[in-house]
Amino acid sequence: MSFHWLVLLAAIAVEIIATAALKSVVSASWLVGVLPLLLIGLSFALLSVALRVIPMAVAYAVWEGLGIVGIAAAGHVLFGEHLTPGRMVALAAILAGIVLIEAGVGHGGGEEEGEALPSEGRHV
Repeated sequence: MSFHWLVLLAAIAVEIIATAALKSVVSASWLVGVLPLLLIGLSFALLSVALRVIPMAVAYAVWEGLGIVGIAAAGHVLFGEHLTPGRMVALAAILAGIVLIEAGVGHGGGEEEGEALPSEGRHV
């Protein structure tokens, strides 16, 4: 697994933690309430690093899709939110969509993962 995929997985983990923290601090002081916002910012920063190599459609689908699945699991475990059969089917559909998007990106467009795009290589 490449460095950029590990960074993307870290971005997902931070997003899940941030969202769970956001629910936890609803009635806390404003100072504690800032922590989830900082974590969400960190998640976006990590996502931006992953986007240097991973195609945008794949990175965003994985980041958001696994984030949704992870948040649903965290809600079930930490907050007793129900995972009904219908919700589990919906989460499985999200995962299937991620696989389909990943399988379709980079085929025939010359943007294989790891290939430099014309805009890459220039540092601003």
